[in-house]
Amino acid sequence: MNISDYIKKESYRLYINGSYVPSRSGKTFDLINPANNQVFATAYKGDAEDVQLAIDAAREAFDSVWSKTTPKERADLLLKAGEEFNKLKEQFAVAETLDVGKLFGGALYYEAEMARDAFNYYAGVARTLEGKVVPLGPDVLNFVEWCPHGVVGEFLPWNGPLMMGCQKICAILAAGNTVVVKPSSQAPLTMLMLPEVFEKAGFPPGVINVVSGSGAACGDALVKSKKVDMVSVTGGTSTGKDIISCSASTAKTVALEMGGKSPHIVFADCEMEQALRWARFAFTLGSGQVCVSGTRLILQEDIYEEFLQKLKVLCEEFVPGDGFDPKATLATLNHKAHQESVFRYIESGIEEGARLICGGKPYEEEPLASGCFVPVTILADVTPEMRVFQEEIFGPVLCVTPFKTEEEAIAIANSTDFGLAGGVQSRDIKKALRVARGIRGGQIYINSYFSNAMIESAGTGWKESGLGAAGIKKYMTSKTTFVNLAEGNAP
Repeated sequence: MNISDYIKKESYRLYINGSYVPSRSGKTFDLINPANNQVFATAYKGDAEDVQLAIDAAREAFDSVWSKTTPKERADLLLKAGEEFNKLKEQFAVAETLDVGKLFGGALYYEAEMARDAFNYYAGVARTLEGKVVPLGPDVLNFVEWCPHGVVGEFLPWNGPLMMGCQKICAILAAGNTVVVKPSSQAPLTMLMLPEVFEKAGFPPGVINVVSGSGAACGDALVKSKKVDMVSVTGGTSTGKDIISCSASTAKTVALEMGGKSPHIVFADCEMEQALRWARFAFTLGSGQVCVSGTRLILQEDIYEEFLQKLKVLCEEFVPGDGFDPKATLATLNHKAHQESVFRYIESGIEEGARLICGGKPYEEEPLASGCFVPVTILADVTPEMRVFQEEIFGPVLCVTPFKTEEEAIAIANSTDFGLAGGVQSRDIKKALRVARGIRGGQIYINSYFSNAMIESAGTGWKESGLGAAGIKKYMTSKTTFVNLAEGNAP
């Protein structure tokens, strides 16, 4: 594979009103491969003016064309777009590996496959959306419909833009909305490439628009515009809170998928070898850059030291390396500033009294030293008062806390401001279910970790982990209509 064959020499353009265009300012920014911190491409940098053009295009497309399409028409177009995406799947996987820092095998065989599946899934969902009739007696017909919001501004994160982007955009379009996508400046490439598949499938101009640029310039314009009916954000909790404040002037619908600090409770009666594998997987998938990662291991005292030592051995099996190296099993983090943040968290945990079991120190030898790599790190004896217990680190760092009783485990699990996900390991299914119900989070795994149905059974964030429903209904609003059926009936 010649990677350079997949990347354009010219700057990647914005996509507005059915055309790839440079930014109005002509400014560009570098796309950096976090595995070596080398520039591999450039992209145009949009600003408020470009966003306004995209909003106008999305507004016109919704009002004049897209709102008049049938569910079947939208479904047919999504199926065609999925076919076009499948033709370019390898190209997207290469771009995601370079831009985000993924392992290529995972990007191609999992994330690109999940992205492709979103086209098929939401094509089906578009044709099965139903309302309801409320029985109010023979003289009144009351029916409830689910309707699109209109123009949606979708903010995407840098940790999985291809998979999440396709899932969210397909849901938005299937629901009957048009969209302006604002990808992260740290990983915009696959979203700048994606409009090609919608264009080839025959989507009308303006239905999908993509503008890369800073959150301050592009994000504010999207959130504050009265022509945008809804804003959806996947990102950190601080970003979500900023969006809420920014949206106050228009009081538009806001949906937020925010951060997590998910507990993974392991009881002494677990299946040890199975629980060890799940515990490792829970905090190392994507090098820990997954919002639902099980980064707080709440471990019963009876097996505490034994489990820690066995987990250490498993974690030291990882092989860090460039995403295109077939031997690599641990990918880089997404960018330098984030890598530095993760190491600061590790240092703060040790300073506050946590015990370092493994990892924790930067790689000193090349080529790893030039990249944004962080070794798999375990911090034991972490207490709820420590920053590493309370705050999202978003790297391959596990914080381990002991417990004695079931009640104590639940209390420890719920002692953060987050409520995104959680896991339980136990042979006692009754106990596991009790504990799962006791965890205040929107997505819980028993004797496993991570979802088996990301789009079929979408989780919602509790507490400071989210706002609004999940799935396609997130991008829709209800309308209830009353019809008077009685002859001669008047107030």
